[in-house]
Amino acid sequence: GHSLETVSSVKYLGVTITRDLTWNEHINNLCNKANKTLGFLKRNLKISSRRIKEMAYKTFVRPILEYAASVWDPHTQQNIDRLEAVQRRAARFVMRRYRHTSSPTEMIEELKWPTLQDRRKTARLGMLYKIQNDIVHTDGLRARLQPAPPRRRRAHSQQLAQLEARTEYRKASFLPRTIEDWNALPQTTVEAKNIDIFVSRASKSH
Repeated sequence: GHSLETVSSVKYLGVTITRDLTWNEHINNLCNKANKTLGFLKRNLKISSRRIKEMAYKTFVRPILEYAASVWDPHTQQNIDRLEAVQRRAARFVMRRYRHTSSPTEMIEELKWPTLQDRRKTARLGMLYKIQNDIVHTDGLRARLQPAPPRRRRAHSQQLAQLEARTEYRKASFLPRTIEDWNALPQTTVEAKNIDIFVSRASKSH
């Protein structure tokens, strides 16, 4: 037989999984790749059109930061801030405002960009909606979604029973975290007739 090599991390379907089950290395890789792509755009897209530069960011940079985000959506402030920092640099690029006195926060508000954190939350909720409505098929995952006891369904009729989570990592993983967010949605959102309507309504609930 062959001896298997012990490694500290491995990339599976584009997601870096580490022995300690944190997402630090994966997010570090994402930010490095996204910043390099943004740097490439800055060097080669020498135009003044805000619309085209914004389109370039949303086409080539932001997807890097959001690939499979429902799996690795971070809960630590350090990693959340690292991802948002890329978008703040992108806002400076789009707006052509590089002075230290210029506020990236104000630029992002002017561009009407939601935070990446809010977009990841919407993506997680959208995935749960798909699982709930059998739009995607996940082995065994659908069976773990059980209705909450009737007396606890205060926000809407489709609230789910929360899963037990003894550790912080478990609590921040997809199902426990997203069920908590799902249970806080209004009735009009969870009863949306299709995924597009659901995502539109969910994105407005942050």
